[in-house]
Amino acid sequence: MRTIPQWAGIIVIAMLCSSVLIVSGVVPFLRPAAVYPSITPVAGVDEIDPAEFIFSFERDHYRLQMPVDAAVYSGAREGQKNAVLYEEIADEVWMAEYYRAFLDDPHQEDLYAGLLTAFREVGDENRLDSDRYLEMIVAFVQAIPYQVHPPDTPPKFPVETVAERKGDCDDKSLLLAALLSRDEYDVALFNFADDGHMAVGIASDDVTYGETGYAYIETTDSGFVGAVPGTLAGGVTLSGEPQVIRIGNGTTRYTGGAETAYIIAREQEAKEAAGTLNEEIARRSEALKRSEEGLREEKSSITSLLDGGDHSGYNRAIIPFNRDVRTHNQDLTDYMSDVERYDLTAEVYNYIVEHRHDRAGTYRWLLDHPLPTGTS
Repeated sequence: MRTIPQWAGIIVIAMLCSSVLIVSGVVPFLRPAAVYPSITPVAGVDEIDPAEFIFSFERDHYRLQMPVDAAVYSGAREGQKNAVLYEEIADEVWMAEYYRAFLDDPHQEDLYAGLLTAFREVGDENRLDSDRYLEMIVAFVQAIPYQVHPPDTPPKFPVETVAERKGDCDDKSLLLAALLSRDEYDVALFNFADDGHMAVGIASDDVTYGETGYAYIETTDSGFVGAVPGTLAGGVTLSGEPQVIRIGNGTTRYTGGAETAYIIAREQEAKEAAGTLNEEIARRSEALKRSEEGLREEKSSITSLLDGGDHSGYNRAIIPFNRDVRTHNQDLTDYMSDVERYDLTAEVYNYIVEHRHDRAGTYRWLLDHPLPTGTS
């Protein structure tokens, strides 16, 4: 994510004169408090190929082709991306308007409409409720390849992200927020300025991020709605509350948070249990190797007694040897039991990790595949 420090992303212009003299008298010189990024389409440019995307959602894989207006795309690429302030404005105010300008430029509405038409067709065909429909759009954006940009590079307009089929955290978050807001979701941008990261929030009663009232959506990698990654690209971890920038006036909330919370809890339990079992299996394995080596030596000694005709010595030694064998075999049984539990636990963890694009299906699968006893 590229943050835009005040010295790099805005240009402050002090007004030397606040009025002009007109024949009829003195009238105020009207000027906006700030000018934000916008798109001026470039006429006469060559057409570009439709943008093609492949993404997975639930049990299906989708291929989507989206035409991109070359004039709008060129205007977005060549446009001014600074915020020009003509008076002093609080950081949280101008930064919110700055990011809104990227996704609210009217020249991109046809692009949004085209994408949403495709999504709605899939939603209707599969009878998706509002939660699963949102998750499908999230899966689409998460599947767009992540691109690292140099520090202080300004964001892309969503039309650029679509046309180029790649973007970093703010590029992808702007696209996702634009799409969700136009389908009447109560959505916001999460601007972690101190951490150099941006994500999306969706209004929810469950799994909300801090005190924001919104569930966290990571756009740079696959993940469940409400799941916050422990670390981000480059080893970055999130700290503190983000600036919450509401986008649009939608009212639809996410109601799948309770299931997401259940999945997240099972994932954490499985991860911890697998780690504990792995350590125990390694310990048992070493102990079994030592036990097996000792039994071989013990058996060789007993066999020598028998071969040498020392039957009384053999009879004295065979009883503790058999006891040691029984102990070894019991330890081996315990070892195999731990291995079986580890395999079942790993199956649960891996299923969750490999099905982050299917909250509903993963929840149902987990109900039928509880963690083995003794692992949580």
